[in-house]
Amino acid sequence: MKNRKIFLLITVMLIVSITFALSKLLTVSGEIIIVEANSEKGFNYEYYLYIPKEVEKSKIKYLLVEPNNTGMVSDNHDIHVKKVENLIQRGHPKRIASALTVPLLIPVFDRPENNWKMYTHSLDSDTLKINKGQLARIDLQLISMINDAQNRLKEKDIVLEEKIFIHGFSASGSFANRFTALHPEKVKAVVSGGVNCMPIIPAEKWNGIELPFHIGVANIDEIAGIRFNLEEYKKVAQYIYMGELDDNDTLPFSDAFNEDERQIVIEILGSEMKKRWEKSKVIYHHFELPAQMVMYKGVGHTITPEVENDIINFFRLNVGDEIIYINPYEY
Repeated sequence: MKNRKIFLLITVMLIVSITFALSKLLTVSGEIIIVEANSEKGFNYEYYLYIPKEVEKSKIKYLLVEPNNTGMVSDNHDIHVKKVENLIQRGHPKRIASALTVPLLIPVFDRPENNWKMYTHSLDSDTLKINKGQLARIDLQLISMINDAQNRLKEKDIVLEEKIFIHGFSASGSFANRFTALHPEKVKAVVSGGVNCMPIIPAEKWNGIELPFHIGVANIDEIAGIRFNLEEYKKVAQYIYMGELDDNDTLPFSDAFNEDERQIVIEILGSEMKKRWEKSKVIYHHFELPAQMVMYKGVGHTITPEVENDIINFFRLNVGDEIIYINPYEY
C-alpha cells in the first residue's frame, strides 16, 4: 500500500512537471491572436496573428504574410480555420517567422465548393473579378488585414515597415506571386514555391499574344482597376522555387485555368512543366527582373528543411535597399 502511494505521488509529480514544461514551450514561442472579421475595416474574414517572443528586439522590421491554402474546396468555414490553426501553431510559416523573429499574419479566406472554379487560395482570375459579397476582392481585404495588424502591433510598441514579406507554397505560392504583381508597392520580398513552373508573366503581351490575368497582367486595369507598375515590381526581391520532381500540375484542371487561359499557356510556355520553367526564366530575364529562380534537384511538391532554411536566409538578407541572392542548398 505504501509503495502504491509512493508510485502515485511520483506519477502526479511527473505529470505536473511535464505539463509545466509543455506550458513553457507553448508560451516561450510567442502569442497567437485571432482577429475577427471586420467589414468596416475592410476585411470580411478573420485572420490569425502570431507574435514571437522578443519580436520588439528583432533587427528585421517586417510583417510576414502567408496566404492560407486548405488544399481542398469546402463550404464549411471551420475546415479552413483548422488548416490555418495548424499552420500558425506548428507549420512552416510559424517556423519561418520564429527564425526571423517577425510577426506572422495568415488570413482565413474560404475556398467555396458551391463555386469550385473560383480558386481563391491561388488568387486566380475568377477570384479577382469578384466585386460583391464576402469574397469580394480578397487581395484588397488582405491589404486591410495587413494595415490592421500593423496598427495592432504598433500599440504593442512593435513598429514595422509599411512593406511586407510574403511567402506561399503551391496554391498560396501562386497567390503570393500574383499578389506581388498586383501590389508591388506593398511587398519588400516575396518567396513563392510550387508555382506550376509558371510564375505570372509581368507583361500585357508576349510574342504578340495578349496575356490576361493570371497568366500575365493585360486586363488587370479592366477587372481590378490596377495599372501594372513594372518599375515598382523590379524593386521587389523575389525567390521563386520548384522541386525537380514536382508533378503537381494544375494546368489541366478547370478550377485553376479555363480553356482560353490553358491554350494561351500552352502556346506561350508549353504543356510540359520543365519546359514552362525554362521559358519563364527567359521571360523574367528579358524584363531584367531581379528574381532568383531555383529548381531543387531530387525534391517533389514539398518544402524540405533545407528549402525552409533557404527561405529564411533569403528574407533575412533582403531587408535593405539592395536585392541579394542566396546560395541555395544543393541536393
